Amino acid sequence: MLGILKEEEIEKLLKEQYIGRLACHAHGVSYIVPINYVYNSGTVYAHSAPGQKIRMMKSNPQVCFQTDQIRDTFNWKSVVCWGKFEEIIDAAEKQRVLQGIIHRMMPLTNTPSAQPSHGTGKTDPYEEGMIVFKIIMHLKTGRFEVNDSSD
Repeated sequence: MLGILKEEEIEKLLKEQYIGRLACHAHGVSYIVPINYVYNSGTVYAHSAPGQKIRMMKSNPQVCFQTDQIRDTFNWKSVVCWGKFEEIIDAAEKQRVLQGIIHRMMPLTNTPSAQPSHGTGKTDPYEEGMIVFKIIMHLKTGRFEVNDSSD
């Protein structure tokens, strides 16, 4: 059975997941990449080294974000959101967001100190040019499929 996720199911999925796909479009080119994220109150928080997605989002801040939970081919949930990219400039807010990401990601890795690109290494991630950003969502949709056969 295919269906539409209710608002509370969309929120639950966004909070539970930690990897999503961020799509951006600028200068006639579309680009989609997986990102680690933390979700809170209609906003996705993430970080990145400078690169193509950051350049594209600065040029066109309107983005699309997707995450899912897939158990198998006929049992899945997926959420697609549209929102606006904003770089976080305030140092205190950057630190809070980065700490939230670290708290979310550390239990999922065996060697957190070996991952300096995720702000968990010994070097200061801001010295490396890390960009912390948020996607403020303005539209969220969700779909699911459940195998409801009794076999």
